[in-house]
Amino acid sequence: MSSPRLETVVNHDGRLNLLCCLLDAGPLSVPQLAARAGESPQAVRYWVSLLDLFDLVEMRGVLDDGEPLYSVTLDDHPEWVREAVRQHRPRAL
Repeated sequence: MSSPRLETVVNHDGRLNLLCCLLDAGPLSVPQLAARAGESPQAVRYWVSLLDLFDLVEMRGVLDDGEPLYSVTLDDHPEWVREAVRQHRPRAL
């Protein structure tokens, strides 16, 4: 199985929603992101793992219950990545 490309990871409504949520309210845990985005925790956990794999998010701490907190990291990515998030942001939850 081939690994996904950055374009495939970024150009996805669910993952763009997560990036927008993290920009607006981060750092957040997977359960917090799931509630904010209206998605299942399982889907959000998978999407966060992909975003982390591509250094689009990073762990920024841990809640008392051990749940990691994530924040968005777009600075080292091409401008088109930041633009995709900016364009999606008004539609984000």
